[in-house]
Amino acid sequence: MPQLFIPTLLGSLLLCSATTSAQQSWPDSARIVALPDVAVYGSLHAQTIGTFHGKYIAGVRPLTPGVRCVVWLPSPDSGKTYTLNSLTIPLHCRYTAGRVQISLHGRGRGAELLGPALAARPLIITPPDSIPKRRTQLRLNLRTQQLQLPAGGIYVVIEGLPTQANESFVRYQSIQRRKTKKDGTTVVKPYVLTRRGTDTTTVWTLQDDFPKLRQSPAGYVSNTWMRWAPHFPYKRESAQTFGRHSVQAFDTVVLLELESPQ
Repeated sequence: MPQLFIPTLLGSLLLCSATTSAQQSWPDSARIVALPDVAVYGSLHAQTIGTFHGKYIAGVRPLTPGVRCVVWLPSPDSGKTYTLNSLTIPLHCRYTAGRVQISLHGRGRGAELLGPALAARPLIITPPDSIPKRRTQLRLNLRTQQLQLPAGGIYVVIEGLPTQANESFVRYQSIQRRKTKKDGTTVVKPYVLTRRGTDTTTVWTLQDDFPKLRQSPAGYVSNTWMRWAPHFPYKRESAQTFGRHSVQAFDTVVLLELESPQ
């Protein structure tokens, strides 16, 4: 009977000795595994800043060629680093004429409103003929550009362009229609007149066919500046008084999605 336990006991002793010997022969440096191609990141926090103040108003801002709208968005925390994820611009309705040019800027120096552009090129959006009519917003993906939010805030510049690249603005023209309203006043249709290339033919386009930006009440002073023509100065939107009636300021609504490390 004792002979049956000798191989088992001997095998256990040999295994224990080999294990102990192997453990004692490992240097400390062999226990550290370096993976140069693996990076560990913490969680990211997404948040949205913008100029929507709880509701929209019925009035809109027409974005015809040459009109520029500038909206300032302050940084939530100037001590943090934020990456720009996306930009959403609500529209009143689907547009079929004109183009929208969008650029992002830091704050300017001195009397200058706008600083250098954050991206090398502005984004140009053509009429969205291929999308459903019910879609009423422009949403731009900014992740691929890896843009950082300036600590002093960001200016979103939205400018109206003619429908074609070789098209130039001529003037506005309103035409009185034969149809009259119930109160006896006549119906007036505003048009935008343009010319394309070297062609002297004038193109008439209804102003309603161009993009219209949505607005939200901002109180006494807004964060929106308008420039109604290239040779006009910027004017900040503020509350106004007409006779006995006062009208509060309105912001053009833009929504900027940010991402930051937690």
